[in-house]
Amino acid sequence: MKLNYTIALVLCLLFSSFAFSQSKDLKELQERFWNPKNKKAVVSEVPEKWQSESAVILYVDEYYKYTNNGKKMYNPSHYHTRIKLLDKAAVEEYSEFSFEKNRGSSFGFVNFYREKSTVGIKVIKPSGDEIIIDVEAESVEEDKEKKIAIPNLEIGDIVDLFVFEDDFQRTFSGTHIYDPVERVISRSHPVLFSRVAVEVENDYFLNMESFNGAPKVKEEETGKKSTRRYVIEASDVEKSEFPRWFYPLAELPSLKFQVTFALRSKNEYYASVFLADKDAERKADVSKEEIIEYYGKNFEAQKKGSVKDVLRYLKDKGISGKRKQLESALYYLRHKSYNRFLELYIARENNIRYSALPCDSDYVILDENTFVNYFAGLAKQLEIDYDIIVATADYNGTIDNLLLRSNVSYGLRFNFPKPMYLFEVSPHVQSDYFPENLEGTKVYTLSVKKNRKLEDVAFDVLPVTSADENMAKQVVNVSFEDSFKKIAITREQHYKGQFKPYELRRRLVFEDFLNEEFKRYGTKHFYNCKKRQNKSDKEAESKMKSVMKTYRDKKIERIEQIVSAEFDIEIKDYDYSVEKTGRYSNDALIIKDQFAIENEFVKKAGPNYLVEVGKFIGGQVQLEADELERTKGVYLDHAKTYVYEVSIKIPEGFEVVGLDKLQRNITNGTGGFTATAVVEEGMLKYTTKKVYAKRNYEVSEWSDMVPWLQDAYDFSQEKVMFKKI
Repeated sequence: MKLNYTIALVLCLLFSSFAFSQSKDLKELQERFWNPKNKKAVVSEVPEKWQSESAVILYVDEYYKYTNNGKKMYNPSHYHTRIKLLDKAAVEEYSEFSFEKNRGSSFGFVNFYREKSTVGIKVIKPSGDEIIIDVEAESVEEDKEKKIAIPNLEIGDIVDLFVFEDDFQRTFSGTHIYDPVERVISRSHPVLFSRVAVEVENDYFLNMESFNGAPKVKEEETGKKSTRRYVIEASDVEKSEFPRWFYPLAELPSLKFQVTFALRSKNEYYASVFLADKDAERKADVSKEEIIEYYGKNFEAQKKGSVKDVLRYLKDKGISGKRKQLESALYYLRHKSYNRFLELYIARENNIRYSALPCDSDYVILDENTFVNYFAGLAKQLEIDYDIIVATADYNGTIDNLLLRSNVSYGLRFNFPKPMYLFEVSPHVQSDYFPENLEGTKVYTLSVKKNRKLEDVAFDVLPVTSADENMAKQVVNVSFEDSFKKIAITREQHYKGQFKPYELRRRLVFEDFLNEEFKRYGTKHFYNCKKRQNKSDKEAESKMKSVMKTYRDKKIERIEQIVSAEFDIEIKDYDYSVEKTGRYSNDALIIKDQFAIENEFVKKAGPNYLVEVGKFIGGQVQLEADELERTKGVYLDHAKTYVYEVSIKIPEGFEVVGLDKLQRNITNGTGGFTATAVVEEGMLKYTTKKVYAKRNYEVSEWSDMVPWLQDAYDFSQEKVMFKKI
């Protein structure tokens, strides 16, 4: 088994690669971390109240230090933990550490140049004997993972592990923003004692605070004028549940911090974070005034000359109506200043043409500030009233606890009768739908004076989409071949609302939608700029087509995996087509596909066949016994509706028995599941509808969700008999 997730996450944050370079000072580090004088770090007894737990984390110590000499930043850190295993499940859980090679960077700690990574592991037996693990000898590399096996673990053992990082990084600009650290205090096992310490010297700025009832951050004496240390300690921490559909940072006691290096005052000015007034001092919150100051210095609506290309496009196409103009401008810019630059990026990354440029204008919108300033300037020219919105996704907690700039979504609200919200340009951004995790969240609204100055900060709440708006509908046709051994399936899938941008990302091949855009907007690939291609352009085109084919093959393979996962089986002969993208309107995305299933979902019973007809609505949520009771709120991506219209051709000479099993109706204020079924025109036809009425539910509402969630799963397991006549 893999290491407990919470601990694995912390370890991943400390690793940049997993080819461990064990330090020649390993012995010194072992003496430091396994020091018997540190009484908290050598505790071996579990309190009586936790004797029935699977495991108890006796000790956790995290330490981060930030220091520099002006040109080189030195940032050592360590993680030390001690875990007692109390049953077989814990022995299995901690018998192997398993890490993905690239997981450290994907979780986003720091892209350091690592000088040294040193790992120490020992096992303390109930007898008191200590066994030090030879990490080099016990670690193996398999595929994309690095694994460290801990042999011969038993109930009652204590695993004592430390990771020490010696980190150096040169700074050339005088500014470096370290990735934030955000985590809950509790784990999936009880914690006897935990400590996080962050030490910074002058030229480093620290944002750090605890939330949701976590212990307060305290300052410790360092004995150095230029250095400060801030710590958070917690004792007797009960284990937490981490159920499905739950955002830990929204409810559980937690800690957030981020460090920024700014060598001079000019570096402070341009640092894209909320800085404290003085370096080395801890910043614990962000005020309304600071919101105005920070975004005010970054905001300036673009002038007419900067948006003239879009204005010309709208005029040439005769597009009228302010909302329609803004929508058309969004999709035009999505191509001109974002998607086609992805092609240039691909050319560079694949060594096809490092300095590839577009054929005409080369403005690019890749960050929030550019996006907001550009669309604010466009709104000014189109005489559309707007406000600035500063928001944070609900999985970060509320805007009241805003501390980290990286948690902010910065965008615009255009004040039509039905407001339009825009927060970003992305390959499939839709004008009517902003990021789903911002729905219903409390936000800052900043009014704009003369398109130059931000003022009058107020709170507001973003709107929420309904279950009717967000619909995924499938029309499924099923037929049997080869005496029920093979099932042929064709589907037409419709996605609208918040489902659409999500499915566009998953289902569309980059080359297809980019070529669609080139045709729509009359633009050209970078290798087709000239009337007559030269040798270099022809080579670039040939290489790009080869790369795009590779991307296409991988995408189609991924799509087939998605469909296989829907049914939890291997599918055969998959083919699909995109009938309508809806990328330039509020119309649904429509996809058709077909595939075969062999030797699944059917069981012969004499001359008859039992068919698991419920499987054709795909996988449904299966609640385990320990999920029926819940103590945490429910957080979904958005309210939504799933509809399946299934038609199963009844083979000649058979009739359907057991139709009553396919009739369902459980609904209440939280949502519901309904199903109706008939036999007509030689077909077994059934329709199901599953509704999540809200995106967030109070814990008290969970008991109303359980019946229809279970009913939907039970339906997916239903069988009917195709009886020989």
